[in-house]
Amino acid sequence: MADRNNILYKGTAVTSGVGKAIVYNTGMQTELGSISAMVGEEEKDEIPLNQKLNKLTKHLIFVTIGLAVAFLVFGWISGKEIYTLIQTSIAWTIAAIPEGLPIVASIALARGMLRLARKNVVVKKLEAVETLGETTVIFTDKTGTLTKNQLTVNTFYFPGDERMNVEWHKKTRPVIKEHESPKENSNFSHMLKIAVLANDASLTGEKNANKDDKAYNHNKSSSDEPPSEDNNKTDTGKSKEDKDKNNDEDYSEIESGKGEGDPLEVALLNFSQKFDQDLYQDNPQLERKLHDPFDSDSMVMGAINQEGESFYVAGKGAAHAIIERSGNILIDDEVKEFTEDDKEYWNKKNDELSDEGLRVLAFGYKTLNTLPEGEEAEDFLHQLTFTGLVGFIDPPRREVADAIRTCREAGIKVVMVTGDHPGTAKNVGKQINLFKEGEEDSGSIMGKNLQEELGKESRDSNLTKTSIFSRMDPSQKLRLIKHFQKNGEIVGMTGDGINDAPALKRANIGIAMGKRGTQVAQEVSDMVLKDDAFNSIVQAIKQGRIIFGNIRKFIVYQLSYHLSEIIIIASISFSLFALPLLPLQLLFLNLLSDVFPALALGVGEGSPGVMKKPPKDPEEPILTRQNWFQVGLYGSILAICICGAYYFAHYIWEQPEEITNNIAFFSLAFSQLLHVFNMRESDEHIFKNQVTRNKYIWMALALCFSILFAAYFIPGIADVLSFQKLEMRIWGLIVVTSLIPLLIIQVLKLFNKNL
Repeated sequence: MADRNNILYKGTAVTSGVGKAIVYNTGMQTELGSISAMVGEEEKDEIPLNQKLNKLTKHLIFVTIGLAVAFLVFGWISGKEIYTLIQTSIAWTIAAIPEGLPIVASIALARGMLRLARKNVVVKKLEAVETLGETTVIFTDKTGTLTKNQLTVNTFYFPGDERMNVEWHKKTRPVIKEHESPKENSNFSHMLKIAVLANDASLTGEKNANKDDKAYNHNKSSSDEPPSEDNNKTDTGKSKEDKDKNNDEDYSEIESGKGEGDPLEVALLNFSQKFDQDLYQDNPQLERKLHDPFDSDSMVMGAINQEGESFYVAGKGAAHAIIERSGNILIDDEVKEFTEDDKEYWNKKNDELSDEGLRVLAFGYKTLNTLPEGEEAEDFLHQLTFTGLVGFIDPPRREVADAIRTCREAGIKVVMVTGDHPGTAKNVGKQINLFKEGEEDSGSIMGKNLQEELGKESRDSNLTKTSIFSRMDPSQKLRLIKHFQKNGEIVGMTGDGINDAPALKRANIGIAMGKRGTQVAQEVSDMVLKDDAFNSIVQAIKQGRIIFGNIRKFIVYQLSYHLSEIIIIASISFSLFALPLLPLQLLFLNLLSDVFPALALGVGEGSPGVMKKPPKDPEEPILTRQNWFQVGLYGSILAICICGAYYFAHYIWEQPEEITNNIAFFSLAFSQLLHVFNMRESDEHIFKNQVTRNKYIWMALALCFSILFAAYFIPGIADVLSFQKLEMRIWGLIVVTSLIPLLIIQVLKLFNKNL
């Protein structure tokens, strides 16, 4: 579709020209109708987090009820008091079910969504956060996502095979490293002059600069260059407030400038102003006498300005058009005849620069003694002196290369899917390090060749190795996504137009552009980028991994101490037929531990190395075998220590049941709260890690300890919870018992990195 030049599409706008059209399709038979049909047919494969949480919860309920019933039956057969058995069974059930799990999970997800919103990412569905962490492939558009969507002068190519490459540095003028004094080059000086004189654009703040020039205003046209496929995406007309939304756009303004008019002309004015402010100010002072605006047939534009007693003719336009209108060529400060061989050479050079992904213009000039009149004044761009070519590029966003490197470290493949020319896409790909080492020459696959590649069933086909797909239409994007999903990939897809809607809906994570995206694209997507930046996608994936990691942490945290409660009740109930923890005490304790420390874990900043690990398997359960081993080990260590304190107080100190109950409660309460520090990654520092750096952890612990001591010292609450006055040696035993599990687990983590 991208190569058709004689078709008008429903839903698009005709901006210039005249002609006759034959309607050959209407309604759902149009391209827009076809896109609408694809959107309606496609369904998303979802792997929602809530399903995994529900599955885990159901398993816990069945296991808990089964154990409670078994205990009740065993005790009744043994002849124990039925009231005590029922009370213990209820306590057991309370101990086993993590009541705060769904609440904390929802709050953690919501908190993550708010954090992403501050990073210019709007997530529309809670469950999409989990899928973000599983993403293995990102299909991204080029213009405006990987690039800045602003054209910039990149290359000068002069007769004599002299090439000057422009480098831009923040808050400084553009630099041409190959030449210390490029202005000494006559061709370069003429091109700077032509860039300003044969120009109908204006930079921001200069809109009224030429209003006193009546000839200028009379002849000025709206555009003088061929329309480009990127022209409808430029943001040169946006307000300063819109541009200043992020640092990258501030940098874009430094490089590409802001103004009104054709983006190529704005780029030329910006380069001239930044490179030589004095010369830039001098050239517009020359009075414009005649103007030949751009025409789609001639593909050139020009102006005649009076310079002293003579008249300077400045012309620019498509390379082949300027070359054909040139009779001379400027080489080494000498004007020579422009032969047919020379013209053939420069047409080839234009093709070479275009293959590099550059938009190319040619420049020419001549000097007249008299001002043309009559028919000559209508078309004065003939017998020009050819000065060379200028190449423009939409520069990549500065942070994209680092973001792609981060993706590569995280096991995520980044694929550029664009409607642009293959040369343009490949040139941008090289600049942003899209290719792995040794893949630079792998080229790209064009949309028209996609079906052939899809026919290759092997995973070793070029599709899985290719990083660039160019000249792609909506149906081809859709088939590409399905192919990758069929091979087990979790696909994130960026898009901005109506034509991207089917692919956005089909992708595991549809990512719409917030600034230049259509409403249709945003409606079918799972998340919206407010700044259209690729780096925001990487931040979203990172946050998705952090959120899921945090959810897994607080589930391990909750289940491990709930397991300890089960073991404590089971061990002491079966051995002494005494209830070590009362139902109200368990409810009170779980109210604290299940909410505040767990919630603090859920909103943590995560591990700094989260993007250095591969994506998790989407089929992976919320708790892996390793996690279940952690739950069992942590719960057993906690239970052994608490039971040890209980038995010690019962047998050695011969304390009554009321006191041993309090010992078990406070030892368990303190050890549960301190247990949160065991949730650090085993490869993190014991004192400086994501848990100790989390200010909410410290706030939660301070709150919980305060509530515990308040309950102990307030008589009414103490009576309800059956708290007794405890001696100092009892408190000493409680403190030691609470610290021992923390020390044991931390020592084990030092020697075993899987804990």
